[in-house]
Amino acid sequence: MKHSIIPRLIFVLVILCIPWIYLAAIWGKLPEKIPVHFGLNGTPDKYGEKNQVFIFSAIITAAALLTYFILTNIYKIDPKRYATKQQGVFLKIAVVMIVFLSFVNVIILRWTLQEHTGNLNMFLVAIGLLFAFFGNIMHSIKPNYFAGLRLPWTLESEANWKATHQFASKIWFAGGILIALLALFIKPAIMFFVMMGIILIMVIIPIIYSYRYFKKE
Repeated sequence: MKHSIIPRLIFVLVILCIPWIYLAAIWGKLPEKIPVHFGLNGTPDKYGEKNQVFIFSAIITAAALLTYFILTNIYKIDPKRYATKQQGVFLKIAVVMIVFLSFVNVIILRWTLQEHTGNLNMFLVAIGLLFAFFGNIMHSIKPNYFAGLRLPWTLESEANWKATHQFASKIWFAGGILIALLALFIKPAIMFFVMMGIILIMVIIPIIYSYRYFKKE
């Protein structure tokens, strides 16, 4: 068990270090006043001290570590031990979140250097792929208190949970891929609203499906 944990921890630490290595590489190029907020047109509308860049990166890194710690230890606080049988699923989610948040960290540092939210499309593509990942893994999530579509009907019926998550898995995977593809061609300002619309559909349709399943039961 220890032999499998060590390579994983090394991988996690390496991924978490990448934004800090990038920050060290661009530190000399950063101006004394850096953008700390961007407007809808992608240009900075608020500036702060150069050292604030450490705070932003530290917050994201801390959030990534906290997410990883919670997801890999969630079975310990599950009162009914449902999560004990799904440690592998939660581990996959934890590792993907580490990669995603480290990517976000690098993107924000790049925006800080360029003083513009360039390559925003790639950020939206990454969000789409993240949803596709959740869709790909959703069908294997068993009833629990922490992850999945925890609706009154799914929590009361294991059959409803299974059917809903198998259905939602397809919707989320397709929706995530659609977001990623559209983000390559649609302007970010428009794509943001398109993405929100797709996400809303991805959430509402499985809820309606689950409720109709409940009524049939």
